[in-house]
Amino acid sequence: MTQTVYGQRKKGPKPNLLARKNDIRDAICFIDVAFILDSSESSKIVLFDNQKDFVDSLSERIFQLTPGRSLKYDIRLAALQFSSSVQIDPPFSSWKDLPTFKQRVTSLNLIGQGTFSYYAISNATRLLKREGRKDGVKVALLMTDGIDHPKSPDVQSISEDARISGISFITVGLSTVVNEAKLRLISGDSSNEPVLLLSDPTLVDKIQERLKEEIIKLIIEICGCGPKCKETPLELVFVIDSSESVGPENFQIIQNFVKTLADRVALDLATARIGIINYSHKVEKVASLKQFSSKDDLKLAVDNMQYLGEGTYTATALQAANDMFKEARPGIKKVALVITDGQTDSRDKKKLADVVKDAKDSNVEIFVIGVVKKGDPNFEIFHQEMNLIATDPEHVYQFDDFFTLQDPRCEEALKPGNCGDYVVRWYYDKQVNSCARFWFSGCNGSGNRFHSERECQETCLRR
Repeated sequence: MTQTVYGQRKKGPKPNLLARKNDIRDAICFIDVAFILDSSESSKIVLFDNQKDFVDSLSERIFQLTPGRSLKYDIRLAALQFSSSVQIDPPFSSWKDLPTFKQRVTSLNLIGQGTFSYYAISNATRLLKREGRKDGVKVALLMTDGIDHPKSPDVQSISEDARISGISFITVGLSTVVNEAKLRLISGDSSNEPVLLLSDPTLVDKIQERLKEEIIKLIIEICGCGPKCKETPLELVFVIDSSESVGPENFQIIQNFVKTLADRVALDLATARIGIINYSHKVEKVASLKQFSSKDDLKLAVDNMQYLGEGTYTATALQAANDMFKEARPGIKKVALVITDGQTDSRDKKKLADVVKDAKDSNVEIFVIGVVKKGDPNFEIFHQEMNLIATDPEHVYQFDDFFTLQDPRCEEALKPGNCGDYVVRWYYDKQVNSCARFWFSGCNGSGNRFHSERECQETCLRR
């Protein structure tokens, strides 16, 4: 049954974007996607049918997203069409299965009046807040030309409110004649990001990649590793590429990432012990598994790591990790995390396949974060090498650039909280790459807050 609602704003809880689980094993990552179709007069019948065809194709691809071995995806879809009013059909609450959803979308009829995207955004936001799962990815995909009726309210404030509440907006232009500024205003994309167009034959692929990025955030955060996860004994060794191709600025991002991840996987260094290897043409043992009992001392050692800036001797570095794991406690899980941006140097005297085999024979589980663009001419060779290193292909995470590894707090939307004990804090605005002051209420805010401008800049600023 079609549900018709009209433009209005409601206050409500602002849920966290990232799923929070007590244990990464068998974690369920909830994914709620709302498709918003432009059903106005300017859309016309043919363009409206094209939108429905696109929803059909993309919904099929969303269900082809493959989770890692330790994760499960729970996906639900909803659809809204808008003009001077908004029709929700189907809502999340009536989700049954993909064929039923596609049939409901196919049966939608054009409304054919003015374009009021404000109503579309407000209703989609309210739907995701009301029916979306509290701990998971929430995405609203809005299709429109961005050219609203003159009486449509301004969308800036309501779009910012939606993003602050943890909803990711993806906008798709219906033609080459679109209001690009308004589409970016809704999505929060920077002017450097190209506007997605419905006529683009690769659009489904591009949006699927965007959804993967949101899900990868869950994985990087170990699905919000909670107290039980942090209390699980672990031997963890970071193997950090410090070669010439990484560059000193990206090396600093890696340092911050290592410090952040150390906080997220360990309550203390007696439970989860951490070793660190920094490598290029030589290996620097920054920390052994037994060396530090204080996370502050460990972080200081990370800060003092030297950028080496020469060749990429990954095999030699992994051999050093194997040697370090000889200090591991019996019966405790051993994990190596390799962060690299290039192939092993041919001058490395160690053979990568042999070193990896030794690690696996010793029950060391290896994860790889590889930083390389898919368009890179050496991508396929590098990807094969990452698969060789990793214990399982699902342990390979590929990113286009190092900025993805920044402190996850920098990626969180501004959320002042809802208490009354206000103090001044600083937050990072990724759209303009700068830090600014805001009033933090004292509780229930996002992690994107810092005590000083300097702390904010050192943590998040892209140099």
